[in-house]
Amino acid sequence: MDKSATMATAEQKEKPHFAFLPSPGMGHIIPLFEFAKRLVINHGFHVSFFVITTGASAAQNELFLSDNLPAGFHAVEIPPVENISSFFTDDMRVVTRLSIIVRESLKQYLSSLLIKHRPKALIIDLFCTDAFEICKEVSIPVHSFFTASTLLMAFSLYLPTLDREVNGEFVDLPQHIQTPGCNPICPHDLLDQVKDRKNDEYKWYLLHVSRLPLAAGIFVNSWDDLEPVTLQALKENSFFQNIPIPPIHTIGPLIKQDEVITEKDAEILAWLDNQPPDSVLFVVFGSGGTLTSEQLTELAWGLEMSHQRLLYHFNIRK
Repeated sequence: MDKSATMATAEQKEKPHFAFLPSPGMGHIIPLFEFAKRLVINHGFHVSFFVITTGASAAQNELFLSDNLPAGFHAVEIPPVENISSFFTDDMRVVTRLSIIVRESLKQYLSSLLIKHRPKALIIDLFCTDAFEICKEVSIPVHSFFTASTLLMAFSLYLPTLDREVNGEFVDLPQHIQTPGCNPICPHDLLDQVKDRKNDEYKWYLLHVSRLPLAAGIFVNSWDDLEPVTLQALKENSFFQNIPIPPIHTIGPLIKQDEVITEKDAEILAWLDNQPPDSVLFVVFGSGGTLTSEQLTELAWGLEMSHQRLLYHFNIRK
């Protein structure tokens, strides 16, 4: 090894070294990818980014091309799991499939990867909680990055208690669901994964959220001014103190920094800057959201009749 390579290796060893582990899917990968890049670019960390390649999309593969990665960011592929389709059934829902892919990938490869790269800590997303037991065996602390709203996180931490105390389906409850210290939730507004408790998808979601208290800390893509009620409840409410939950670290707003701002984008941002605080309704269904023409018409009428300032973002698929 030449002198420059030796110096580079020594410099890498001196940097704080974290590993990241997202579950498959761009909606899961991008938030952790952006978080990891900030640690590398802004704080001088070295990052090993473990990428589950089972069922990987073309977009996922393109994301980890060398041109997209800063120095100090090392993408590490977790090989595809053979015969993964044998675990699936035709009626299996997405969270169940996702959880099985993660479980089988980590069972086969994570321990050896952690021993090889030896990070100071591992940061995972919600559906990678199988990592807790594996990391315990090799004495590496695990932090969770909850990328959805803190209200959903508070509800998710409350879910194991709700599961024990409520019989039947949550959507059939006659009253709103009151997560301790938080704004109430209408049962019909719950995420799909908890609307059918007999389905394996609910059982997987319950398993993942019940493991959250095992984390050394939980990162959230939020900040105090955005969700003050929920963040205060998570930090101060006696229910959450008695679980107990690990420290909550607000790191938002964490957004993609390399997006090109178009003329239309600039116009929208200027309009937003001129609106009163807390006055704009933002509607977005994500890259996987689809509506029929009838649903889109009903949504448009509902938004119009609300008389609220609104920004509606949607993807046009050709």
